[in-house]
Amino acid sequence: MGRRLAVPTLPYTDLKTAIGRVIDGALLIFLIFSALSITVAQAALLLALVAWALRLLLAEGFRQLRLPLLLPMAGFFLASVLATLTAVDPYLSGRELRNIFQPALFYLVVNHVMEEERATTLTRVLIAVGALVSGYGMWQAVTKGVDFRVHGTLSIYMTFAGVLMLIDTLALGQALFTTLSRRTLWLVPALLLLTAALLMTHTRGAWLGLAAGVSLIVWLRKKRWLLTLPLAALAIFLLVPHAVQARIGSVFDPQDVTARERLYMWGSGLMIIRDHPWTGVGMEGLKRVYRDYKHPMAYQERTSHLHNNVLQVAVERGLIGLAVWLWLWAAYVRHAWRIYGSLGPQEGGSRALVVGSLAGVTGFHVTGFFEYTFGDSEVIMLVYFLMALPFLLKTPAWGLPTPQGQSGT
Repeated sequence: MGRRLAVPTLPYTDLKTAIGRVIDGALLIFLIFSALSITVAQAALLLALVAWALRLLLAEGFRQLRLPLLLPMAGFFLASVLATLTAVDPYLSGRELRNIFQPALFYLVVNHVMEEERATTLTRVLIAVGALVSGYGMWQAVTKGVDFRVHGTLSIYMTFAGVLMLIDTLALGQALFTTLSRRTLWLVPALLLLTAALLMTHTRGAWLGLAAGVSLIVWLRKKRWLLTLPLAALAIFLLVPHAVQARIGSVFDPQDVTARERLYMWGSGLMIIRDHPWTGVGMEGLKRVYRDYKHPMAYQERTSHLHNNVLQVAVERGLIGLAVWLWLWAAYVRHAWRIYGSLGPQEGGSRALVVGSLAGVTGFHVTGFFEYTFGDSEVIMLVYFLMALPFLLKTPAWGLPTPQGQSGT
């Protein structure tokens, strides 16, 4: 009989440690590539989720899971399934259910990071990457002209703008709520690069989102500073190229072509909701029905979205889906605000994370009045990361929930 080969095995604790390092590395890769490549970012996220599931199985740690916002999260998924069952094209709608792994990022960060220092490090890695791609965006503006809508390393300028807006609010939260030192002074030029590149995307919705996020951060830091924001906005307006000034001015122009087109789309969306009120037309169903509801003055024959989060969710998932979706965001704000209120002035690092989260989500929703940001994978995955930041902190307002309370709203 042949000799048996000895197969080396890892001790149980070493295996858990190794899996934890895989999760750490995959999360880091996800954040680095979130502003570089959606393919690599999603692959890294899937790897992190698989490794996390394996670690939970090995440790039998499901009872210790922290599951904030579970009820609205699960409710929205069920509403999406219901919309798929009644969709105008169930196959197309069902394909979109594959994106269920994206909100799992929220629970991965809440349960795996769990420390302010680690969360701050990940956040600053994201800010540094954002500053680098912003530099590339500014190079595009210099070489291709100020009329060019920079898109950085991404394929679409609107997506690039949405990503920069989220990172910009994170950076401002870090700069205003933590003590600047030699190690963190780089946040100032990073902020300048991020804001400059965002301006050069010529994306008005993201500008308004940034303005809302910045206003919230400044209000929470020192309310009197709000008085300086109009002066800062005026200074920026005077410094930017004429093409950007014209784009800013078009925000208030009722005759703007793209603004009129959005109004036509929104009217069509309301008519679709009238005819499909409860469960909608299903995900991707708008492509099938839009021509039947198209405004006669609209120039776009087909569209996959209505440039508005609320209308798009209602059209695709009906009023049932919209109600649960709004519940999710209301529950997030309620919990995050309570967590912020439980933090003292000396907890600058924790406050920076919570404020950056609240400001980023606020900017996301303001931008979502004019774009379908909820359907933009690069943007929404970063939003789930931001949403997790308040909940990973061990505070009296959250702490470690009991099994009976961990699925609360």
